[in-house]
Amino acid sequence: MKPLVSVVTPSYNQAQFLEDTIRSVLAQDYPNIEYIVVDGGSNDGSVEIIKKYADRLSWWVSEPDSGQADAINKGLKRARGDIVAWLNSDDIYFPDAISEAVEALQAHPGVGMVFGNAISMDANGYPLHNQTFDDWGMEDLMCYNIICQPAVFMRRDTLEKVGFLDHSYHYLLDHHLWLRITNLAGAQHVDSIWAGARHHRDAKNVARAAEFSQEVFRVLDWMQGQATLTGRMKKLKRRIWGGAYNISGRYLLEGGLPGPALRDYWRATIRDPSLLKFYWHRMIYALLSLIGWSGAADWYYSLMTHFRPEVGDDLRLRNWPGLNIAANNAPIVITGVHRSGTTWVGKMIAASRDVIYLSEPLNLWHRPGVMRTPVAHWYQYICDENEQFFLPALRETLGYRYHISTEIFSIRTVKDIGRMLRDMYRFIKGNLTDARPLLKDPFAVFSSPWFSRRLGAKIVIVVRHPVAFVSSLKRLGWTFDFQNILDQPLLMRDHLGEFRPEMEAMLPYPDDIVGQGSLLWRMVYSVVDQYRTTHPEFVVIRHEDISLNPVDGYQDMYAALGLAFTPWVRRKITQSTHKSNPKEQPEQREFSTQLDSRANLLNWKHRLTDEEIARVHELTADVAAIFYSDEEWQQWTRSR
Repeated sequence: MKPLVSVVTPSYNQAQFLEDTIRSVLAQDYPNIEYIVVDGGSNDGSVEIIKKYADRLSWWVSEPDSGQADAINKGLKRARGDIVAWLNSDDIYFPDAISEAVEALQAHPGVGMVFGNAISMDANGYPLHNQTFDDWGMEDLMCYNIICQPAVFMRRDTLEKVGFLDHSYHYLLDHHLWLRITNLAGAQHVDSIWAGARHHRDAKNVARAAEFSQEVFRVLDWMQGQATLTGRMKKLKRRIWGGAYNISGRYLLEGGLPGPALRDYWRATIRDPSLLKFYWHRMIYALLSLIGWSGAADWYYSLMTHFRPEVGDDLRLRNWPGLNIAANNAPIVITGVHRSGTTWVGKMIAASRDVIYLSEPLNLWHRPGVMRTPVAHWYQYICDENEQFFLPALRETLGYRYHISTEIFSIRTVKDIGRMLRDMYRFIKGNLTDARPLLKDPFAVFSSPWFSRRLGAKIVIVVRHPVAFVSSLKRLGWTFDFQNILDQPLLMRDHLGEFRPEMEAMLPYPDDIVGQGSLLWRMVYSVVDQYRTTHPEFVVIRHEDISLNPVDGYQDMYAALGLAFTPWVRRKITQSTHKSNPKEQPEQREFSTQLDSRANLLNWKHRLTDEEIARVHELTADVAAIFYSDEEWQQWTRSR
């Protein structure tokens, strides 16, 4: 009979992940599993999920405990299996993980534990990167080569001899245990992916980076106090200290602390210069961040770390619990009405290393190198009847084919040369990295269904309050000629025919920015409201919501687009929206994304008169009521 394997899942308020964790254990093909779930008294629906699978669990409990180590030990001490492991409630096993671990332990009867490879993945199960290990032994672990915890399986008798997890550790409790087990009985690596470790906003290594760093050196103090390790400590002193500072620097950098991280990387280099090859690019990133070149830092780090993890070709992975490996190279279109914040949203989404930002191919003044086909109107409408004029060119753009010969002949100024070099770099990077193209183009809003259907694009539409939109137009003196719409019969037929009388009535008043802006806003968002019924897959967001809560707002957006919300992305968004940024940019920098996002919400106050605000309200009321409640309108006018 195959040996019994006991798996313990500690759980506390992670209902959004818990079911995938449970299912990944229950889906294993190994026939003799004892599964134990130890919940710490969750109040988020976790208990209901556990009860759903109670008949397939060997034992479960939901009661307060004194922390993760206490919960894990509680389950491990109850376990009856010859082989034991724990799987946290936000991680998953891969297919065959348990059966392969059993085979490895049987093939190496002298070792106390075996460990496989792993991947890290985001909150939605999209792989972030591979965690591939080597045949590490005691000396490797002493030098802080870190094993991914869910990819480890132990012999119970070895675990009992070393004394289970130490309750006084909260962050490196697993590494501390691996050291004790390996020192007693050795370890064996298996070159196969066994687990997925989830990386999300509440992950300890991000939220508590400084405490993680402190515990790195607490483990080092423990090693120094072990008589059995004295000889190795002397032999490996420089490697061990270098490894400690290296891993501390990594935790600090991922936690958004570039200064302390750079300090520890420098200390690691002094102790063990051979380690520099593993983190030199991180040192450059930290340095650029420290001196304020955040844009250059994020660009550099994304370039140096861009790769797509391989998870194998096992067909079972396509529907495996908690894992999302379906091909997700769909282009992204960020649209809305111009001056609605599409540039800001586009740049924040392009903070992802998996995205290349391409600006406004449907702009009348777009660069011919970016898209070779000119457009005839603002808000150019594309549909099945006229796609032959645009589809080939847009496919070339999305395929990162840059038309340098066409671009060169269009150059008139030094600024044009700069734009050409910028665009060429983006296209080259797109070709090299296979990143997803992001088209930031407010003028694509009426063509969004076509972009979705014919190009497979993910659509994000930004809604901005009409008062803020009109005030931005007034500040810049931007008028709009509705002849651009009236001269497009297909657009009038499909979307805007009912607005013909109002547009024609506006033509004799070419300088009426408030009237033009109000009508244009109403037209655009009446169509967007229809999309919410006809295209519920479109992501429709309010500029005000993400301005007030940018990190959470963008994290939700990243999830909807299938992008990894990494610490680098979080940092970029925080820097771009921080209260230390300008409340308003000079007119010559109207496309800057470095603003105090909260203060920017109220810039309209000094731009519009009371009469203009009332007029905007009157002209947009029927459509504005769909996106903004009466209370929100009152908040805006009272805040004036």
